[in-house]
Amino acid sequence: MSTVDLEPLAVRAAAPAELPPLPADVGLTWRPLTPDDVPAWFALCEVVDDHDDANERVAKSELIDRFKGSWHDPARDSVAGFDADGNVRAYAWSVYRQVTEGTQAPVLFGAVHPGHRRRGIGRALLAWSEARARQQLAAATVNLPARIRVYLDESHAEARRLAEAAGFTPIRWYVVMRRDLAVALPSGDVPDGLRLVPYSKERDEDIRVTHNESFARDHWGSSPIDAEAWSIDVVGGEKFRPDWSFVAVEEATGRVVGYLLSGAYDQDWGPQGFTEGWTDLVSVRREWRGRGVAGALLTAAMRAYAGGGMQYAGLDVDTDNPSGALGTYTRLGYERQQGSVLLTKEI
Repeated sequence: MSTVDLEPLAVRAAAPAELPPLPADVGLTWRPLTPDDVPAWFALCEVVDDHDDANERVAKSELIDRFKGSWHDPARDSVAGFDADGNVRAYAWSVYRQVTEGTQAPVLFGAVHPGHRRRGIGRALLAWSEARARQQLAAATVNLPARIRVYLDESHAEARRLAEAAGFTPIRWYVVMRRDLAVALPSGDVPDGLRLVPYSKERDEDIRVTHNESFARDHWGSSPIDAEAWSIDVVGGEKFRPDWSFVAVEEATGRVVGYLLSGAYDQDWGPQGFTEGWTDLVSVRREWRGRGVAGALLTAAMRAYAGGGMQYAGLDVDTDNPSGALGTYTRLGYERQQGSVLLTKEI
C-alpha cells in the first residue's frame, strides 16, 4: 500500500478518548513526571538497570533532556507511580516527534522497580503508554505509515513476554560491536578527493543535511531529523564528544559526504568493567560508499578514543542494515557482543 492509499492516521490510530486507569491498590500515587522529579526518577532507573544488567545505563542528563524540545509534552506523555516517601517506583513515557516523511513512530519507555513487579503494574503502564501513543498519532498532521515501538535488551525475557502478550511483534534485531584498541589499528587511508576534518559547530547544519540525505533515507525505520531535535538529541547532549567526531569533506566542492559522531557514556564504564569511546552515528552518502570512507572515519575515531585513554571502541548496528555496515565493522576488527530487539505494533 502506498502512502497516498493509507487511511487517515487519525482513523488508523484508533485513539481512546481517555487513557486507561492505573492500579489503585499497589500503594502508589500516579501523576506526570516533572523536572523536579529527575533525582527520584534517576534513582529508579539506576536500580532497574543494575537489577536487569542493562546493555546501556541511563544517565541523569538524559532524563533532564527529556524535558527539552517542543515535541515533548511530559504533562500528557508521562506518568509515574510514587510511594508514600516520594520514591518513584514505576514510570512510563511515550516519546513522539512528528515527522513529515518516513514513518510516524512513537517509542515507549518505562520501568518498574524490582520490588514492585508481578503486581500488574508493568502491564498497566504498557497499556497506558500505548494508548497515549495512539493519541499522539491521531493528532499528527501528516498521514504516513506508522508504528509504535518498544526497544528491549535481548536478555530481558520477562519484558519481551509482556510486550508480546500486549500484541507487539519482534521485527528488527541490533547488536553491539566492540573493538579492542590495544590491537593494532587499521591504516584508515582516506580516499582520493576527500579530506577528514574534526567536527565543528560551523559544519553542523551541513552534517545534519547529510544525515537526512544518507542515513535517514537509507536506513530502515529512520526519518529526517529537524534542526531543533538535532541540536538537543544529537549534538546537544552532555555525553556528546565533538573532539572524537569527524567529517569527510569533498575537496573539490567542500561538500560534506560523510560523518561520524561520538559520545562518552561513562555511566556504562563501571558496570561493564572497561572504558569505551562510542560511535553514535556514522554514515556516508550513497555515491561515496564502497570506497573506504566509513573505514577512514571509524579509524580516525578509534585513534581519538585511544588518545583519550579509552580501552575499546563501541557501536551498535542493525543486523539487516543493507549498506553492508556489519561487514565493514567486522573487517575493522569489531566483534559482536550483546544484542537488543525492536518490537512494534503497526498502525
